[in-house]
Amino acid sequence: MTDRLCEPARSRQDTQVRKMTGKYVSNDNVSVRMFKSGFFESLSHVHPAVPHLIFIPVIVFMLYASFTRGVGAGTIVLLTAGGVLLWTFTEYMVHRFVFHTTPDVEEAVRNAVAQCGPGEPVFPRLTTVKQKHYFLAHGVHHDFPNDSRRLVMPPSVSIPLAVLFYAAFRLVLGPVYCSAPFAGFVLGYLAYDTIHYAVHHFTLTGQLSNYLKKLHLRHHYQDNELDFGVSSPLWDYIMGTASRRNR
Repeated sequence: MTDRLCEPARSRQDTQVRKMTGKYVSNDNVSVRMFKSGFFESLSHVHPAVPHLIFIPVIVFMLYASFTRGVGAGTIVLLTAGGVLLWTFTEYMVHRFVFHTTPDVEEAVRNAVAQCGPGEPVFPRLTTVKQKHYFLAHGVHHDFPNDSRRLVMPPSVSIPLAVLFYAAFRLVLGPVYCSAPFAGFVLGYLAYDTIHYAVHHFTLTGQLSNYLKKLHLRHHYQDNELDFGVSSPLWDYIMGTASRRNR
């Protein structure tokens, strides 16, 4: 994506980016420029359908591979369910311990973002490794929570991670039994990306979907040290990070 394609978001940013409010910089569907490099900037903008186009074929292939290797249908279902459960744990742990950092770092990043001029890249303003890591991994989402092109993981990150996770599954479970749980793990990831996009951009009326939306919005706007689960609150209850109104 070229700089020109980012310009409409930038023009709206002109009136928003300096108005730091509470726990975000702008609550509109706007983007801030992250990098000087146009190439790296383009990699940071992803349409929400992209993960599905990439990984649904992977899920289908992995389930097919399990079947052709002689794994029974019931076993495939159980292994796939186990992979989904493992994803929910991974999602929780990564969100809590990798994506988030200390409040002083988060506040410093938010201040740096708010001080950027129109079209000015944020990354050069960040002075420490912790600030750069937080902003790149998750801070940009918390500062611009409704930026629709930065809600899903870029393929430049998700594909190498998928390869590493598959290698780990194969190493631990062996070539016969690794495919189905990996399919479940990837299915969990797609559910996470879909739910995450939906809670920010759709009006949800279903009881479960509305419940997940309330939990995630509390994480954004009330206390980002609680309610880390996006696709499931299970591990928040187990780890004691569910907000009190949910216990």
